[in-house]
Amino acid sequence: MYQLKAAGYSDEPSSELRVDARRNQKRILLAAARLLADDPAVSMQRIADEAHVARPTVYRRYPTREALVDAIAQEAIGEFATALDEADAAGEDAASTLGRLVRALARIGADYPIVLQSVHAHDTASLVNRIDELIARGQAQGVVRADVTSDVLRHTLFGALSASLRLARDPSARGPAPEEIGAQVAAIIVDGLRSKPAPNK
Repeated sequence: MYQLKAAGYSDEPSSELRVDARRNQKRILLAAARLLADDPAVSMQRIADEAHVARPTVYRRYPTREALVDAIAQEAIGEFATALDEADAAGEDAASTLGRLVRALARIGADYPIVLQSVHAHDTASLVNRIDELIARGQAQGVVRADVTSDVLRHTLFGALSASLRLARDPSARGPAPEEIGAQVAAIIVDGLRSKPAPNK
């Protein structure tokens, strides 16, 4: 064993293997998120086939359906947090940041549609707080209307996005792509929540 390690071998997986494992994990989660949204009883074999991995690979990572759904939710939440960080980093006013965030979330919602339908509670409190803080900052800046509470604004934004993304999953609707849906929802809702100047008397 010592000679193997001295020759450059290790018990730790190589970076190439780790990248490959992460790629497989991502494929499984994306495939499962789409298939479970259409059919909650879909088989693990169907998910494995869609992800182009062996069924034991799925079971080794996610021994139960609940574990798989939870992993999908956590993946989406992680991407949500990254999108929020990137929207904040753009340095725009709060209303523009919200618009940027909605456009990013359209892609996340399209990738993980089961999360939009899930009745499971996940740890999103910190993200909700950050959205509320962003809305409050916009109200303090005078760029987000102050006559509507942050709860109503937040539910309006994400409710409209969630409902509109159904068009992207309906083959008979022939609606716009998720990116365009996000842009349109941002244009309608974010422009609507902007603070309006007082009319001249």
